[in-house]
Amino acid sequence: MPLNLNPFPTREGKSTSVPYTKQQLQEFFKQHDKDGDKLLSKEELKKAFDDLQSRNPGFRAWRAMGKADADGDQHISQQEMEALLDYAVGIKYQIKA
Repeated sequence: MPLNLNPFPTREGKSTSVPYTKQQLQEFFKQHDKDGDKLLSKEELKKAFDDLQSRNPGFRAWRAMGKADADGDQHISQQEMEALLDYAVGIKYQIKA
């Protein structure tokens, strides 16, 4: 009998998906800060949502800015990250197993 190395439970050979945790998404968004300024621009957010396989990453980036950019500077700062994470967790992006 082959050893199942898949960390996610399966039923009848079907793979499953689990939602990203807030911590996983925080690390994910940090990795998309390409210029290292500790801010996420709309373009960096758009790329992040594209990598999360959003059907409309431009809309998601725009919506995330509306939800999280409290000071209106068109960047998500470390202080605004919690609101971004709450928004992204609510969408329930899945880790495909």
